[in-house]
Amino acid sequence: MAHQETRVTCTHDCPDACSAIVSVDASGRAVDIRADPSHPITGRHLCVKVDRYLERVYSPDRVMTPLRRTGPKGEGRFEPITWDDALDEIASRWQQIIETHGAEAILPYSYLGSMGMLDAFGTCDALFNRLGATLLDRSICGPQGFAVTFGAGVQWSDPENLPDAETIVVWGMDPVSTSIHTWELIRRARKHNHAKLVVIDPYRSRTAAYADIHLRPHAGTDGALALAMGHVILRDELADDEFIARHTTDIDDYRTAVADWTPERAAEETGLSVAEIVEFAHLYATARPAAIRYGVGMQRSAGSGSALRAIQCLPALTGQQRWAAGGISNAVSIGAFNLDSISRPDFTLDGTRSVNMIQLGRTLTDADLDPPIRALHVWNSNPAVIAADQQKVLEGLRRDDLFTVVHYQFLTDTARHADIVLPATTMLEHADLVGSWGFSYISWNEAAIKPVGESRSNAEVARLLASRLGLDDELFKLDDHQLMELALTDSAAAGEGITPETLRQDGFARVGPSSGEPVGPDFMFAFSAEGLASAGIHPVAQYRPPANVPTPDGSFPLRLLTLKRHHSINSSYTSLPVFLGAEPETLCEIHPDDAEPRGINDGDHVRVVNGLGEMECVASLTEKVTPGTVTVPFGRGQGQHRSAGANSLTSDLLGDIADGPTFCDNLVEVGPLS
Repeated sequence: MAHQETRVTCTHDCPDACSAIVSVDASGRAVDIRADPSHPITGRHLCVKVDRYLERVYSPDRVMTPLRRTGPKGEGRFEPITWDDALDEIASRWQQIIETHGAEAILPYSYLGSMGMLDAFGTCDALFNRLGATLLDRSICGPQGFAVTFGAGVQWSDPENLPDAETIVVWGMDPVSTSIHTWELIRRARKHNHAKLVVIDPYRSRTAAYADIHLRPHAGTDGALALAMGHVILRDELADDEFIARHTTDIDDYRTAVADWTPERAAEETGLSVAEIVEFAHLYATARPAAIRYGVGMQRSAGSGSALRAIQCLPALTGQQRWAAGGISNAVSIGAFNLDSISRPDFTLDGTRSVNMIQLGRTLTDADLDPPIRALHVWNSNPAVIAADQQKVLEGLRRDDLFTVVHYQFLTDTARHADIVLPATTMLEHADLVGSWGFSYISWNEAAIKPVGESRSNAEVARLLASRLGLDDELFKLDDHQLMELALTDSAAAGEGITPETLRQDGFARVGPSSGEPVGPDFMFAFSAEGLASAGIHPVAQYRPPANVPTPDGSFPLRLLTLKRHHSINSSYTSLPVFLGAEPETLCEIHPDDAEPRGINDGDHVRVVNGLGEMECVASLTEKVTPGTVTVPFGRGQGQHRSAGANSLTSDLLGDIADGPTFCDNLVEVGPLS
């Protein structure tokens, strides 16, 4: 009998949002997953992770039934219970907490462990808004880029135009590992257009290994490089004066802002040479066109918002937006949906407090917080691993008076601290709408298989809990497909003629303007944007140095980079064969010049430490890192046999705009494990 095939869309926290085909045998078991060849961007192949996705779906480690904790928090001892028992206990505990402390004593915690609109932004949010729970500021990844872009006169160019670029600048991103279809477009540009690739990254990533030019500034100093580029371009009369006159304002303010940023000053700040800075500025200014594709890697320091602002001035200064392939290459299609219709921010009571997800540790351990957090509900996230200041997060999760529920597919480090664990579906097991934060497509995801075990989707759990709590709003009575239709109603996608029927039939649709046009005649970029000043950063462009810079007499002399990995997405694959086979050891990469005086040899077990915590790992001596910098992998969990993770070493300091993270703005020392 022929296998049944269903089109699904990857919901991982990745810019690509790949369309895939799942084959299901007569028993109802998925037996194959492959790229959907009809998709114009993602149709050639899947990434190394999703190519092995069925190992995740059918992993023997999946949570199959609701669980209740039977041992101390963190030990991971549970007993199976029924869904009715789990839901009754959750509803009862929440009602008691609301009666005693008020609804703000409940904190929902989620992020983009699934990027499905129902999974990530749907009725779970509506449920907690309706209850009056504390709001969560979800700023853990890239909010600076959006905050600096919107309202500042920046218009993105479509990534689909990258093959037409003459020079491509990949700034703080490793697309070979984190956006394989961006890399495919870059490869096409290099093969057919002989484009030059410039990679700006302190680390020699997989992408940097292919670069024609690899610039390695110190982490958090990207803004100094961008300002020095502007200085050189103006000094050497490489600016596009005609474009500036027609399409920009306040150029004199920008001249003043970059006047003192000589290549010599920037070289001292970044660790680059004067020659590297000047050569890069000339290459960028004279390319016709040049595209910049920046990632979240450079958005993890105290001054990353200011750095992004400085970078966004460069295309306007050089007129790169005369071409469709020029400018800042990015696209976001999540906004094509009417998310408010399913998440219902209008349910929120005026004055409801908000806490930043990056600072979960301090929130859970704050003795003066009124009311204190007494209940934590986690879905699509693993804060015990991915939140900053890990030891404080774990301290909070171990509180006996904190009632924690985790809804996920696996017994994560966070779930090991939960009172109730609920089994969650994967993207193959429920219907959803999917957008992208890297391309201009939206998708209709249909369930390919029935839920494994007793797994249920986030939307279903929200419906069940709403019923238990006596919430009779019509929203909580809608099934998944009705919610999907609602999210498309009165949406930007609907304004472009996309209906639930057409999207379901075609599987995906492009949204937004045509990909082949440069900026229009009315485009205007403001070199001075007052909206940025009101948001907390300089309206023109300014350098804010890293919060933590090594000093000669400092106890922690090495800069720390926490890196995304090729075989995992944050903590999503770190216990699965695809990751463990590739990276069985937790590595600390250190330059030989730093290892030698510390008595560290390749393969030694070492301790990485600072004032926040420590972690144990295996030393890898390599020139992928520059002297004075070390790396540890981001997202690797403790489990039962590993030491603390990278976030034991990262502070919960917030960045200069939009309350973004500072994961790559920390100092450490490394020594042999005695």
